[in-house]
Amino acid sequence: MAQSVRRRRNPSADGQSAKVCAGPWEPALWTVFLPLVLTLIFPWWCHGQVSYVVRFEMEKPRYLVGEPVFCRFTVRNSGGQTFQFPYRFPARVLNRTLEAEPSFRVTDATGHRPPDPAPRPCGGALGSAIYGSVTLPPGQTHTERWLLNQWARFSSPGHYQVRAERRLPLLALEPQTQRFSARPAAYALAVDELAFEVGSAPESQLQAAFQPYLAALRDRKNTNPAEAVLVVTTLPQPFLLPELEVMARAPERWDRKVALEALARLGTPAAWEAIAEIAQAKEEVPERAGEVQDDSLRGYAVLLLAEKGDTRFLPALLAMASSAPEDLRGDVLRALGFFHDLRAYQTLFEKLHAANRADRMNAVLGLKNLATRDCIPALLAMLSDPEAQVRQVANFALQNLTGERFALSRKAMREESARVAAQWHTWWREQGASFVPARPPACHDW
Repeated sequence: MAQSVRRRRNPSADGQSAKVCAGPWEPALWTVFLPLVLTLIFPWWCHGQVSYVVRFEMEKPRYLVGEPVFCRFTVRNSGGQTFQFPYRFPARVLNRTLEAEPSFRVTDATGHRPPDPAPRPCGGALGSAIYGSVTLPPGQTHTERWLLNQWARFSSPGHYQVRAERRLPLLALEPQTQRFSARPAAYALAVDELAFEVGSAPESQLQAAFQPYLAALRDRKNTNPAEAVLVVTTLPQPFLLPELEVMARAPERWDRKVALEALARLGTPAAWEAIAEIAQAKEEVPERAGEVQDDSLRGYAVLLLAEKGDTRFLPALLAMASSAPEDLRGDVLRALGFFHDLRAYQTLFEKLHAANRADRMNAVLGLKNLATRDCIPALLAMLSDPEAQVRQVANFALQNLTGERFALSRKAMREESARVAAQWHTWWREQGASFVPARPPACHDW
């Protein structure tokens, strides 16, 4: 079995101190004696030092294929001064520019990187995190468990290596105010290279590895099942299907959308059927007295079905395009654009003439999602819609689809709208014969 190895040592691994105070003089003697002199004259000037030990390490040397692979991160206050640092729940955030985020680079025995299982965002923000903070008195240790399966798909037996890095800002406690400094007093830098092995095993052993997390999910007295939710939804297994269905329908304790994502990630026919049933509100948990049904979960299920693009779910969505509540109907109309099917085309073109303004707007956005040149004449016609909001959305759809930019102000009157429409019609006459729109990728690679 491969053991965790450390090829490059942390600058702070032996408890080296990062000093809060430092002199402005360059000569070596001053840098040695100044802190001591200041401490004797002004005891508050250097009230202790920010001293720490930080490291990453694997929790064990060997894992099963499909098992949660955790890397442990620890911070120990080895000095005499309390310090504080940011903390959030250890789930992957796609925005790498956030301070204090860890970096994990995984390679297999051949030096190649395994597939990255992270979702592909649809052109918006790459994700964000809400940070809290940890206050660490002298002598105490803070530990986090980071699920490496969020960064790499360990689908084959073999030996793997991880380069784990993190630059954690530490805030010092100011003696005069007894408040933590606004600027970091030091940065705890951890750079570790670790190794572990992944081996195959019968399903019974894999099920046993998941039992502690399932127990945490089912324990109603457990007020913080977040880690169990992260494990089960990041690593969905066929034997977890009943649990994931329960999680997607349970109206409390976690965000049900992550359970829907897990069902999509599992990707079995039964998992997709479960998503379709939620989209249609089949077998929905009865609403408690006085509660209003939340259609946002159904809307998210519709989005997942659209990204999948399987036409066997199209009849159900077409029925919802007429019968669903307005907001959910809008989700359905936009989703129809992901289905390159005559039935979807027909419904969207019909909705362009709907009496309801929101239906017309969402039909325009659905046509944009089709990403074909055939829908451009219909979008050009919508630039003459009686409602300014519909004209605005039509202009947005054309810009998004073609890459051309003809500005239309938010509250454009008929005259301005007619001028912009004329620009679009001129462009279409000149460029339409050779125009080929680029088809955008699905938001997620299910």
